[in-house]
Amino acid sequence: MTDPSQKTVLITGASRGIGRALAAQYAAGGARVFAVARHAPTAPIEGDVEWIAADISVPDGRSAVIGTVQRSGRTLDVLVNNAGIQQAIDLQMTTPDAFRDMAAGEIAINLTAPLVLAHGLLPFIRRHGGAIVNVTSILSRHPKASAPVYCATKAALASFTNALRHQLSPLGIRVIEAIPPLVATGMTAGRGRGKLTPEAMARAIVSGVNRGRKRIAPGFSRPFLVIDRLAPELAAAMMIGN
Repeated sequence: MTDPSQKTVLITGASRGIGRALAAQYAAGGARVFAVARHAPTAPIEGDVEWIAADISVPDGRSAVIGTVQRSGRTLDVLVNNAGIQQAIDLQMTTPDAFRDMAAGEIAINLTAPLVLAHGLLPFIRRHGGAIVNVTSILSRHPKASAPVYCATKAALASFTNALRHQLSPLGIRVIEAIPPLVATGMTAGRGRGKLTPEAMARAIVSGVNRGRKRIAPGFSRPFLVIDRLAPELAAAMMIGN
C-alpha cells in the first residue's frame, strides 16, 4: 500500500540535465517520482523512481505517460514540464523540407507536449495543493537570432502558463513558470560563461514550489527580468546575439 503522505512528482526530460537533477532531489526528499524520458539512463537515481520510457514528441508517447499515471492510482502533487530541445536554424540556409522537420520537432517537444500533458494529467493533479511547473527560458521574453523556433515555443509556453494559472486557480492548483538562465547542460555545451548548474536550478525549482512562488527565476534570470521591466530595449539587445 502506498503512503498517502508521500508526494508524487512527474518530471519530463528526466534522464539528464535539469530533469535528472530534479528527479534526484525529489527522490532524495522522499517523493515518489515518475521520471519520463525516451530511455532510462545507465546510472540509476536512488529512491522511489519509476521510469516511463516515452517519446513525448508523438501522441502515443504522451498517451503512455498519461496512462501510466492513471493506472498507478496515485494523485500527482507536482507536474514538471521540463523536456526541451534547441536547434540553431539559419532561415536563409535551411531548405523548406528541413525547416519543416526541424520546426515540427521543436514545437512537438517544447510546446505541444507540455500543453497536452497539462491537460491530460489534470484529472490526476491534487486539488488545493497541487502544482504544475512549466520550464521556459529568459529567451521567452526576447529571442536570440540563432534559435527562432526555440524562442517562439518558449514564448508561447510562457503565455500558456499565465492563462492556465487563471483557469486553475479556483481548483487550488498552482501554475508556476520556471525561467532558467544559461544552465550547464548538453544543450548549452560550448556556449556562454557563468552557467548555473543543473543541481542549482533544480534546487531553485523545488524551493520555489515549496514556497508557493508563481515565478522561479534564479541566477541571471532575476536581474534580467528587472532589466526587461525597466528597459525592455536593453534586455532585447542583450539576448539577440547570444
